[in-house]
Amino acid sequence: MSRVKYAGVDISYCQPNVDYKALKAGKIGGKPVKFAMLRFSYGKSRDSLFDTHYRGCKSAGIYVGAYHWLRAQNVAQAREEAQWIVEQLAPYQLDYPVALDFEDGALLALKLTKEQYTAIVNAFMSVLEKANYYVLLYTNPDCLENRLQISVRKKYDIWLAHWTAKPRDYGQTMWQYAALGTAEEVRKGNATAVGTVEGANGPCDVDWCYVGYAAKIRKLGKNKPVERYTVTGSKTVTAGQLAQTEGQLKALGFEVTSKII
Repeated sequence: MSRVKYAGVDISYCQPNVDYKALKAGKIGGKPVKFAMLRFSYGKSRDSLFDTHYRGCKSAGIYVGAYHWLRAQNVAQAREEAQWIVEQLAPYQLDYPVALDFEDGALLALKLTKEQYTAIVNAFMSVLEKANYYVLLYTNPDCLENRLQISVRKKYDIWLAHWTAKPRDYGQTMWQYAALGTAEEVRKGNATAVGTVEGANGPCDVDWCYVGYAAKIRKLGKNKPVERYTVTGSKTVTAGQLAQTEGQLKALGFEVTSKII
């Protein structure tokens, strides 16, 4: 039985002249364009056209998700990148997941173990998940088979980059099936065909999604910043009760300071 498919694109600074209304009215493989995954950032730098694409897609009624090109080369750096993204994403209302783009050449050139690469991915994802974002892992068959432990396929939804008529099955929920490009990009192997999607006014990547993410994310209450509160209080105790009281408060996560009154 065939799976339900939603057509979408992923765009970035590489698509500077998008006609968003035309894109909304356009079709991919006979299916209307429903969503756009927008490059939000790489490392700790913002994509120069994210805000433009975000406003344009939103105003045209196209569901919006975001993706981040991971530049981190260890667990600590991955957490730092993820925390920066959480802070930067706060003003935006995303309908689709936040995807981690795992394919950076400098990172893969390190030739780390599967365990090390998986730890980097998990460190990044855990920060986003803690901040209440629905996450998605964008990568390719080589990384899934040779760079990452099989556990990632069970832990995260997979956005598979596999430019072929029939992709390998990794349980992916989204499939980037073609990277439309110029003749020069095709020659270099960085694209699959010379072409474009109506409204993109130039080449862009095209995707099939098998999950109604907009409805799912709304139902789960995801992609909304977690509200946090600072709680302070005071209590007067004797010298004999001080150590026990401080220990109880620290166990609850309080920062404790004491003074003689």
